[in-house]
Amino acid sequence: MREIDLPTVQKLLNSNELELTSTQKALCLPILRRIYKKMKLGIQFNGVKVKNSRIVDGHHRYICAQLAGVQIEYVEWEIAKGTTDHEWPKMCIVEEDYEDADQIKEHHKRDAAINGVDESIFKDL
Repeated sequence: MREIDLPTVQKLLNSNELELTSTQKALCLPILRRIYKKMKLGIQFNGVKVKNSRIVDGHHRYICAQLAGVQIEYVEWEIAKGTTDHEWPKMCIVEEDYEDADQIKEHHKRDAAINGVDESIFKDL
């Protein structure tokens, strides 16, 4: 399976093809890689929470869906007053993992349960 890398993510962020607006200023490359691989395996995710095309929750899922060429649902959600927008081209992409091994395992367990698959399919992610 193709691995996504920093230049691939940066190219998308600089493309002016993203229809939703970011409300956070950073993305985590290891998380993007895990979600992307799961999407390429056909794993379904909860929708991206949005308010008037501004992402409330789901930045990593949104970017991965774009990279993987899969559809992801947009769910209308409330957003905190004072939430600021951030330009995709100025997004910081962190190469250090935000999640530890236990958090990753919990995500694998949840995603396996939601999709009715054995979590062992995620062992190499």
